[in-house]
Amino acid sequence: MKKTLLASALSIACFTGGFGLQANAQENIELDRFIHPKQVVAATDQVKLMTYQDVYKSFLLAKLAYEDKDMTLVTTKDSITVKITLKGLMQFSEVSAQDQKEFKELFGDAMQIKFMPSGNSFKAEVFSEGKWRSFSNKDMNSFIAGLSEEAVDLKPGGYFTDTIGHWAESYIQFLFQGDIINGTSATTFNPNGQVTRGQLVSMIFRASGLDVNEDYEGPATYKDLANFPGAKEVAILEEYGLIDIFDGVNFEPNKPITREEMAYVTARYLEGMNFDVSKVSKNNPFTDKNQMRQETVEAIGLLKQLGVIDGANGQFNPKGNLTRAQFSKILTLTILSVHDDK
Repeated sequence: MKKTLLASALSIACFTGGFGLQANAQENIELDRFIHPKQVVAATDQVKLMTYQDVYKSFLLAKLAYEDKDMTLVTTKDSITVKITLKGLMQFSEVSAQDQKEFKELFGDAMQIKFMPSGNSFKAEVFSEGKWRSFSNKDMNSFIAGLSEEAVDLKPGGYFTDTIGHWAESYIQFLFQGDIINGTSATTFNPNGQVTRGQLVSMIFRASGLDVNEDYEGPATYKDLANFPGAKEVAILEEYGLIDIFDGVNFEPNKPITREEMAYVTARYLEGMNFDVSKVSKNNPFTDKNQMRQETVEAIGLLKQLGVIDGANGQFNPKGNLTRAQFSKILTLTILSVHDDK
C-alpha cells in the first residue's frame, strides 16, 4: 500500500447501547426504574421533537446492535413494529429476577411495540396481556430513551419509500446517517441498482474519512476521468493503493463492479484503516476460486472469514455484479469490524 489511512479519520457513530425494560401497559408500574433517570429527563424534550420518520430511522439503527432472534422489525408504509426478547433486553441492561418475572407476565417471551404516524408526530401501542394498549407519553419517553446510551443526531431525509420492509434497510440507514451513501432521490434509494466503479470509490472514500481538499496530490493515472466528478477521489484512493485491481489504462467509472473487485477494494480498505488482518484467516472456501483473479483470492477469503460476505451453494460468483443493497450490508459490516477492532 502506497500510503496508510489513519484509522482515527473514521468518524462513524456506534449505534449500539440497548433498551432497558421500558414499556408495559399497567399504569401503576413505574417504568423509570428500569433505565437511568437522566436518560428519561433528556429524552422528554427530544421525543416531543421527533417525527415518525425519526422513530423509524432510530429503530433501524438500533437493530444493528442485536441478534436477529433477539430483535425484529416489521416495517410498512403505515407502521413499524418492534419485537424484542427478554434476552435482548438483558444484553445491554441489568434486569433483576423480579423484573424478569414481571416482564413475562406482561409480555410473554417478547415485548411488542407498534409505532404509527399521527399528523406531524406519531402514536404508539404496546401488546400486553393479550391485546394492544395505548402507550402513555411517559412510557414512550422511557422506551425511546433506551435506544442508545447517547442520543443520535439524525440527518434529515433517509426515509426511502423503496426500502421500507427491505432486508437491507438497517444497513442502508446506517450508511446514510454516516454520510457514506445517498439516495437516488430524496425519497428513493434503488436498492436493486448495480454499484458502479465510481460509486464504489465514492463510498469507500467517505468511509475512510478522507478529504479531497487535504489529501489530493495530483491526478490519477487513468485516462478517462476528465469529465468524472469523482476524479479526485479516484486519484486519492489510487495513491493509497486501494484500487490497484482496476489496472487498465481507463478507470471506466460507470462500469458495474464485479464481486471480486469489490472484495479486493474492501479488503484493502480494512488494511488501510489499520485493521489487524494478521489475526484473521484468509482461507477461501469457495468452490469457484479457480475463476477468481489471483490477487483477489485472499481478499475474498478474509471477508468470508470475517462474516462480511457470503456466497450461494458454496460459490462466490466473482465475475457477477453487486446491488446497492448488497454492498450496503457489506460496507456496514466492514465498518463495524473496524470499530470492534479498536
